[in-house]
Amino acid sequence: MSPRSDRTLAYWMILPVVAAVLTFIVGPTYDVFTMGFTRFRMGMPLEFGSLANFRALFADPVFWTVMRNTAIWILGGTIGCVLLGLLIATYLAVDSRQTMVLRALILLPWILPDVVTAMAWRWMLHGQVGIIGQTATSIGLSERPISFLGDPDLVMWSLVVVVVWRKMPLVALILCAAIRSVPQEHLEAARIDGANAWQRFRFVILPHIAFSLTAVTVISMIWITAEFALPWIMTGGGPANSSHIMATYIYQQSFQFFNWGVGAAMSVVNLVVLVAIVTLYLYIMRRSWRSEADR
Repeated sequence: MSPRSDRTLAYWMILPVVAAVLTFIVGPTYDVFTMGFTRFRMGMPLEFGSLANFRALFADPVFWTVMRNTAIWILGGTIGCVLLGLLIATYLAVDSRQTMVLRALILLPWILPDVVTAMAWRWMLHGQVGIIGQTATSIGLSERPISFLGDPDLVMWSLVVVVVWRKMPLVALILCAAIRSVPQEHLEAARIDGANAWQRFRFVILPHIAFSLTAVTVISMIWITAEFALPWIMTGGGPANSSHIMATYIYQQSFQFFNWGVGAAMSVVNLVVLVAIVTLYLYIMRRSWRSEADR
């Protein structure tokens, strides 16, 4: 086949994917943006181009609590997933009988359904019958059972721990594969030059896995931003809205209070914040890559 025929065939092969993206992503996103800028009034025609939904959203005191919780959720969850995943991946990359078994078992949190995971952690973190609180009391860490999900100061950090436990295994396996792909001759050369374990990790392994590390960080950030089932099933936004994040508050406004315009406006804000975070992170990483290449 000629190069032109190959190119035409390639276009036809990706056409179904492009059509699916346009249908299930671009179309609904356009509808959300339209709804966010449309004012709904009973008995009156729709008023497009209005900022009434955004004014109502920014005037809502709960919204700013939601933004703070979302920052804790996204940053805490992403940093926890990547750092803990990198630490475990470094251990799993070493060939041994134990690591071969652990590479298979580590995916258990990932393959469990969201509902099962959320209900199990909800019971374990329960203030009265939860095994984690009872264990802390029995070993003297607390005088009384700790209500992890009932304390406004603890609930968001408890949710971050759960989402890290849930999302980290796949991050660890991806980074483990990246570490194992580092050429052994480079590590051996660094060892001969007198580099210790930390220096080999810092100056040999990290530069080789920089792209994979960036990719899993961005993917983790998107996963955690889009996560809904875990926080909603575990807390429902409580106590007193102290665990609402963007996803759960959008759901509550849209499908419980039927406040479609404000829910759509919040979805627009959520998308803008996510795009801004990812863009900033990629920009910083790109500058760091250039600095490494210039050395």
